Amino acid sequence: MIRAVIIDDEKPALDVLHYLLQKDGRVDVVGAFQRPKEALEQIRVLQPDIVFLDMEMPVMNGVDLAGILLESFRDLEVVFVTAHDSYAVEAFRIEALDYLLKPPTPVQLDRAVTRYQKKRRLYGEQMMPLKQARIVSFGGFDVLNAGGREDTVKWRTYKSKELMSFLFLKGPAYVPKGQIIQALWPECSDVQANSNLHTTIYKMKTALKKAGIHVEIHFKGGSYRMEIAGAAGDLWEFEDFARSNPPLTPLRVPKYEYILELYQGELFADDDYLWSSSKRAEMLGFYVMLSKRLCRYFIAEGRLEEAMHRVHLLLDKSPLDEEAHELLMGIYFRQKDRISLIRHYHAMKELLNYELGLEPKESVRQLYSEMLSKQ
Repeated sequence: MIRAVIIDDEKPALDVLHYLLQKDGRVDVVGAFQRPKEALEQIRVLQPDIVFLDMEMPVMNGVDLAGILLESFRDLEVVFVTAHDSYAVEAFRIEALDYLLKPPTPVQLDRAVTRYQKKRRLYGEQMMPLKQARIVSFGGFDVLNAGGREDTVKWRTYKSKELMSFLFLKGPAYVPKGQIIQALWPECSDVQANSNLHTTIYKMKTALKKAGIHVEIHFKGGSYRMEIAGAAGDLWEFEDFARSNPPLTPLRVPKYEYILELYQGELFADDDYLWSSSKRAEMLGFYVMLSKRLCRYFIAEGRLEEAMHRVHLLLDKSPLDEEAHELLMGIYFRQKDRISLIRHYHAMKELLNYELGLEPKESVRQLYSEMLSKQ
């Protein structure tokens, strides 16, 4: 069955479309929403295959909402439903699956559902010989095929795993052979390093092949590039989002939460590769920045429990960040939880003294005193 969600601010239109889709027999309507914000929050849980979306809604129109949906859920298809035909160009720009005029007829819906089935079938046929790889690098390093964690690649040698980690870090770029050798075999002679590189590439490809993952290693102009068809990588997705730095709006909250969940720990975790240290620090910095932004948003919205959850996750990964401690103190202050405020301040003070031999900043001490005086 095709899982569908309907979004339309008009209840009669919502009910008619719900009835027609259920009557089709190929579609299971798993959610129907009149408010875009509620729909966006629930779609991650409902995991629909296709969204039927009204283009004219208050607060946010369908084109803007579709852009956020397609940015957040890569495999999702969108069908626009509208009372006017003037949005066809916008629908084409968004790459919608179909464009239906209200009131939609059974013939129109049959066309849209059939188009979805054909597109999925074609995609499945194209990808059938391969298993999509998912590469996890935050909190450890694993390469998984489409079957899940039980199909994690088993590395024959430590160096084959390190080479895979290095090429993954470089993404689609060509990397000079000398740079790879300097990172992985800095102490070896040129002859030995070249031999090690060729042997390790072979072992890496063999380990991936045994897990059902197809990899291509391209060599051009003295440089290497790794290509895994259809691969998804947590680092790639996290870094792309952080560098694009999209503004935090109510409809983007689920996307922010999803991106932050990708960061399950430091890059490569216990595999403390020297060549990854700068990238590791940079990714932690992105995590801290995005976490604080989301936490402040929750505080401003009065969603203090969500803010507290987010700041605790942040402090687990960056325990010496005084600004994060300030945020948590501010949450306790807003909750009028004087005991927790006092306990946390003294715990932070002890931590800073133990780890760094420092006292809290003057601004933090002053903030703490002001909070106590107002409670």
